[in-house]
Amino acid sequence: MIYSRRGTRLMAESSLLGLVVGLLVVGPWIGNGYLLLLDWVSGPNQTLTPGVYGLSGSALDAMPFRLATQAVRNMVGPAATAWLIILVFFPLAAGGIAAATRGSRWRVYPAVILFICNPFVVDRVRAGHVSVLLALALLPWIFTSAVHARKQGKWFAVRPALWYSLAMAISPHAAWLGGVTLIMVMLLPRPGWRDLVRTLQTVLTAGLVYGYALVLWLTGSKTLDVTDRDLQAYATHQGPGGLMATVLSLQGFWRESGADWEPAVSGWVVLPVTALVVSLVVVGLAVRVKEDPLRGAPLLALTAVGLLLAAGIAGPVGGLYSFAFDHLPLFEAMREQQKWLTLAVLGYAVGFGAAVEAIATRLTHPEDQRQPRARWSRPVAVACAALPVLVAPSLLWGLGGSVSTSRYPDSWARADAVMGPGTGGVLFLPWHAYQPFDFTSQRTIATPASAFFSRPALVSDAVELPVLRSDSTSRRTAYVDRIVALAGDNALGRLVAPLGVEWIAVAKNVDSPMYSWVSSQPGLQRVEVGPELELYRVVPQGVGRVVRARNLTFEQLLAQAAVGAVGSEAIIDPATATVSVPGRSDRSGGLSQPDPTTWRVEQGEAGWVVIPAEWSPGWQVAGRSGIPTVAGTIALDLPAGGGRCRVRPLADPPTGVEHFGRCPVAVDSGRNPGASDRGSTPAGLWQRRHAARKAAVRWANAAGSAQRFGVSQGRLLPRPRPTESVIDVAG
Repeated sequence: MIYSRRGTRLMAESSLLGLVVGLLVVGPWIGNGYLLLLDWVSGPNQTLTPGVYGLSGSALDAMPFRLATQAVRNMVGPAATAWLIILVFFPLAAGGIAAATRGSRWRVYPAVILFICNPFVVDRVRAGHVSVLLALALLPWIFTSAVHARKQGKWFAVRPALWYSLAMAISPHAAWLGGVTLIMVMLLPRPGWRDLVRTLQTVLTAGLVYGYALVLWLTGSKTLDVTDRDLQAYATHQGPGGLMATVLSLQGFWRESGADWEPAVSGWVVLPVTALVVSLVVVGLAVRVKEDPLRGAPLLALTAVGLLLAAGIAGPVGGLYSFAFDHLPLFEAMREQQKWLTLAVLGYAVGFGAAVEAIATRLTHPEDQRQPRARWSRPVAVACAALPVLVAPSLLWGLGGSVSTSRYPDSWARADAVMGPGTGGVLFLPWHAYQPFDFTSQRTIATPASAFFSRPALVSDAVELPVLRSDSTSRRTAYVDRIVALAGDNALGRLVAPLGVEWIAVAKNVDSPMYSWVSSQPGLQRVEVGPELELYRVVPQGVGRVVRARNLTFEQLLAQAAVGAVGSEAIIDPATATVSVPGRSDRSGGLSQPDPTTWRVEQGEAGWVVIPAEWSPGWQVAGRSGIPTVAGTIALDLPAGGGRCRVRPLADPPTGVEHFGRCPVAVDSGRNPGASDRGSTPAGLWQRRHAARKAAVRWANAAGSAQRFGVSQGRLLPRPRPTESVIDVAG
């Protein structure tokens, strides 16, 4: 048996303790509105994002977790789901660390307290990194089951594979964190052939859960464009005591340098408490290595590896980290280096608990009861065990009262009611992926438009960091980037119509004054909904059956739109494809979307159709892909009648490079019949993957983009242009 009756009882007690702590954390968030964190927002119309269906690169990771989260939303509602999943972390983590620690209550309880109450956990809750928290909670379960399998001398083990697969289904980072854990258990001490075979079986079996990620990687499917700039942008933050002191204190979250980020522990106690805790951890791990080498040796190694890798590119193994990032397959998932502290937190908890137990029990041996040190040992042990409680004020009761739930403004609700449901999108401004709002008490959060509005919301996906403006590969958002940078170029309505945008919403916040130019743009009708939001109806239409197709560059499109010479057309860059004979359409047919992966074109004459989805060769009608428009949507020259445009997963992955304005993008270059077979081999997939990765370079990060756009501290600022008087005519 993995767990004795006594061990099972301690696990249950620890889980209950974790549940109590969790309730104290999420208590203020229950039933009082929507929880809005940096990367974890909720709203009344929250649903699966297009990336889950493979329609964008922003949500291709952890698909099983995203699907399960949506299922919970459907059962209990989005507001409850937001805090409920955070609550799950605490009892799950507490029970897992109790199983990994194994010992008396003097050992288990301190380990539990440190594991669920430390600066790393505080930072991840504040950031809304729920999947990282759940991966941390599952790590001790992976470790315990792997150690048990080794002690039993098994050739094959089911439990480690199950825990490992569950962790990977929740977080892609767990593939590396759990994999390193399994390797350390295999290697230390003195590995045998059974250990090697069992570990390989565990990794391969669990890897089936994330098999789609390997396919996406090999085929070069569009995901985020992760480069060396990501390593710099998400590098571990160095605190006052230096990088290693910061890492040893389980801090260093990359956003700690931000003005709106509160540290988990006040600075005056960090260094002394860190020194004491680290000393106890070292002593405790040494005790565990001596008592139980099969547990202690891997934990000691995991702690050291976690600390070194968490220091990242500026740490002792920075060169090795950069090399692995550039050459190791799928290591891009670990671009945020501080996440390696997950391994150290596991070692810290077990070592800390062992040290407290040693103080409480080994110094109170019956023969030493009359010694002065024996009388003070248990009070000292209690004092040491309470050290993690110093972090509690920053964690309990809504992160020390610094984060409360929010209620969306009435103007947002009225705007949603005015727009109603539909497939036509709403462009949300200010054009930032992350921004503060009055209803969040000026806390920066991920723009929650997609979670609130019932219509599809087009929101910026640029992270806007000082060294990294964006790692997106979206053509549509790149197109809007350029329009916003030109303050609409006095033709905003005509320019956004090809995106399927029927509404524009400008929320009131600190950046909204810079978007005052929206109100003077032609092709928009203002709809009054309240003071917190400006709502505009977009009059021009540019999707569905259009009048014709023609070749224009982005610059030519701006010039034509400014004088009202652009109507309902498919505008295609001549560098992408040449429209030899512009097709006509009677415009009698419409466009609808029965489901997220299908667009239906109704009956009509032969002509051009624009589908307002992110272009991909996977969108096909009768096996034929469309052409990317200047706006990044899909143009199709259809015969008479209707049709359905559906996504064919992984259809003809991109292999070549063409230029979309100044944005190099990956597209299908076309192959001869023999090349098609070669591209299906592993070697061909490998070559195509590298070709696609080189092609996916964001134009906003290219040299000179700071001159083309107003970039300040990584944020894209619109450059107002003089308003010109033009005649708004129909296209």
